Amino acid sequence: MVRRGLTAALALLLAPAGCEPRVELKPGDPELVRAARQIFENRCANCHGPHGRGDGPAGRALSPRPRDFGDPAWQASVDDARLRQVIVGGGAAVGLSSHMQANPDLADSPVLVGELIGIVRACAIGQDSKGMSSGTEKPAP
Repeated sequence: MVRRGLTAALALLLAPAGCEPRVELKPGDPELVRAARQIFENRCANCHGPHGRGDGPAGRALSPRPRDFGDPAWQASVDDARLRQVIVGGGAAVGLSSHMQANPDLADSPVLVGELIGIVRACAIGQDSKGMSSGTEKPAP
């Protein structure tokens, strides 16, 4: 239900009704950032945790545990193209855990997927999905 509502809202955001030309949102657009954060919170944080440490409530029961996005060695070993494949195709499609659901509704939203990749990358510098440092409630620089 959350996925459908978010998808509908995103569709309105990305392609306004009527004869107006399609609105192309740019990376960093506030509406796009909010949508990516909401997706992370609704689809990813349950397993990966709000700070991307693999310690979400559902993730604690999984074996193997979900990826810790803050691991510098892992961050250095994976490129954005691979992250894009995992986000859109899900774990099983790329030889990872089948517990990680695919997000085919994001396949035609590369800029939004890019914002999600940015969230994953921010975990390496101690930020959560809201761009907050894991040790404070103030936005990280």
